[in-house]
Amino acid sequence: MNLTILAVVLGIVVIAYLAIFVMQSTTISKVNTFKTKKEQLESLKVREELVEGRKLALTGQSLKEYQSLESAFNDVKNNKFLKIDQQVNLVLFEARGINFIKTRHELIRLESMVDDTENTINSVRSGLTELKKINEAHREAINDLKKKYDDLRKRLLAENFKFGPANKALDTFLKQLEADYDEFTRLTEEGDHATASDIYEQLAMETTQMENMMADIPALFEKLDTVYVDQLNELVQGHADLVEKGYVFPNDTLEQELHAIDEQRQQVLQLLGELKLKEVSEQNGYIERRIETLYDMMETEISARKQVIKNADQLSSTLLRLREQNSQLALELDQLGQVFQFNHKELETRRNLLEQINALEEQVNHNDDLLEASEMSFSELRAKQDGQLQHFSEIEAQQVEIWEKISGLEKAQHSARQLGGEYQHQIEDIKQAVERMNLPGLPANYLEYFFAVSNELERLAKSLQAHLIDMDEVQRQLNIVSADIDTLKEKTNTLVDQATLTEQLLQYANRYRTTSDRVAAASEQARMFYERDYNFDKAMDVLGPALDSVEPGIYEKLVESYLRRKTPLL
Repeated sequence: MNLTILAVVLGIVVIAYLAIFVMQSTTISKVNTFKTKKEQLESLKVREELVEGRKLALTGQSLKEYQSLESAFNDVKNNKFLKIDQQVNLVLFEARGINFIKTRHELIRLESMVDDTENTINSVRSGLTELKKINEAHREAINDLKKKYDDLRKRLLAENFKFGPANKALDTFLKQLEADYDEFTRLTEEGDHATASDIYEQLAMETTQMENMMADIPALFEKLDTVYVDQLNELVQGHADLVEKGYVFPNDTLEQELHAIDEQRQQVLQLLGELKLKEVSEQNGYIERRIETLYDMMETEISARKQVIKNADQLSSTLLRLREQNSQLALELDQLGQVFQFNHKELETRRNLLEQINALEEQVNHNDDLLEASEMSFSELRAKQDGQLQHFSEIEAQQVEIWEKISGLEKAQHSARQLGGEYQHQIEDIKQAVERMNLPGLPANYLEYFFAVSNELERLAKSLQAHLIDMDEVQRQLNIVSADIDTLKEKTNTLVDQATLTEQLLQYANRYRTTSDRVAAASEQARMFYERDYNFDKAMDVLGPALDSVEPGIYEKLVESYLRRKTPLL
């Protein structure tokens, strides 16, 4: 038992020792890593880089930035490296003990000190690099800007005719750029790159602005000084030539508009001299639209003249055609009017259309007078012609409509006579078919409908024989007769079916007259309905239930058997 306890204790001691050993070894390894990193940082030639930076002859804000970088590095060299060494020793000392928490805390602090030192050195080096880049960029910019300004100056002198009134303002703008450039050069030479950078940004922006203006102004000036002037002169001459050829312009204010456009052009030239290029572009757009409007006005009249001449020929030919149509329509109406009655004001409409044709002829002749006298613009005259052509089209459509209506009257009359004859044959066929049935008589309502249809046929025949045939009335009567004939056929077929079925039911009922009082009584009553009242439907209603009472379902079987075997009556 004692040996076991001793073994356990010994094991714990060994494990503790191993843990301490591992912890110490790990800490020492990390410390060595930080020492190596610190030595690498010390080996960097930052001091030499600072010496090189001092050769830039920095001043002003740039010098302050350099001094800040130098101070930061001196702090690293004189303090931070020393403190790192002290922290290394402290961590190694603590690592000999067993206070692992404190050791870990001091190790983390050492890592932070090394990282901070590394960041400071990197910041110093990048700051120095940036100062060198700015120095090189500014010196390169000095040469680039000098070349640009020389080129701009040469171009401004050599091509001053392209810039018109903007020459003076461009020269002033360039002189200001050159003055700013001199200040930028001075600051760069003195090493005040920070202040020089502010000037350079403004200088670069204004130089680009100068280049853009010198690129845009020639085209703007050419429009104002040449293009618009040529167009205005062309409009003046074109207007005069057209007026001499007989063109008329409604509310002719072209000369006043041309003068107003030229005044606007002069004002825009002043804006160009003030380098207000955005306003110049906008005003040029307005001028172009005003000029385009005048060109469109002239083009409209030139195009209208061609159309007026074309329309004049079309109006004359259409007028002759409409007058001939109206004359033929009058003859046709006169001939048909001796036979048919006109119900849709065909005669009045034809006369009214002739009056419209005569009035339009006067207008067309007046058009020719206006054309010869040059009293109206071609565009206005074209509008009048378009209205007249539209009116002609409407007249022609109405005359064609009348012609189509009356041209079918004779054919409709012939067709009506044929249909009337067919309907008469059909009603005679119905009468003969019913007579062949040898029925005891016919119901009053059926006879009433039959004679009503016969009377309608007589009225139709009289309408077709009238002195003046009213084809609207004839067609109406045809529609009525056609529908009533169909209905009469249905009524006749139903009547024949009911009568035939009644006869068959009476014959079948004879089987049960002696054995069934109900069937016997129903047979007597049904025979009375059949022979006296001619109410075949009522007779079937009486016999059907009576037969079903002695032979269930027999009524429906007899009806179905008849319908299968029956032949159409008509």
